[in-house]
Amino acid sequence: PAPAVVYAVITAVTVLVIACPCALGLATPTSLMVGIGKGAEHGILIKSGDALETAHRIDTVVVDKTGTVTRGEPSLTDVVPLGVFGTEEVLSLAASAERGSEHPLAEAIVAGAAARDVPTLEPDEFEAVPGHGIV
Repeated sequence: PAPAVVYAVITAVTVLVIACPCALGLATPTSLMVGIGKGAEHGILIKSGDALETAHRIDTVVVDKTGTVTRGEPSLTDVVPLGVFGTEEVLSLAASAERGSEHPLAEAIVAGAAARDVPTLEPDEFEAVPGHGIV
């Protein structure tokens, strides 16, 4: 190595590893403890050192438990209109249709419209069909 400081550090670490290999035995558990601790600080619970060591190979995460990623209470985040209707019109129509429903997603749509001060209309007729939605 060209810089003398880099060469000195490499030489010193090499001598330490050869003279006291037990230092490597302490380095691995220490780094795992730090990694698991940092995960816990961010709300990520890591079960074992093996899980942490293999985490770099993860390319897909599938979550199927309420509360892991969600709050357990649906809320309206976006309205994406397609075609000729604008955002407020789509939300007004959807919230008007869902007003009488007790479904959690329907309640989220109605609450989202109310939070955005979007007016809703009273439907002439309403029927909630279990497993199918509203009519």
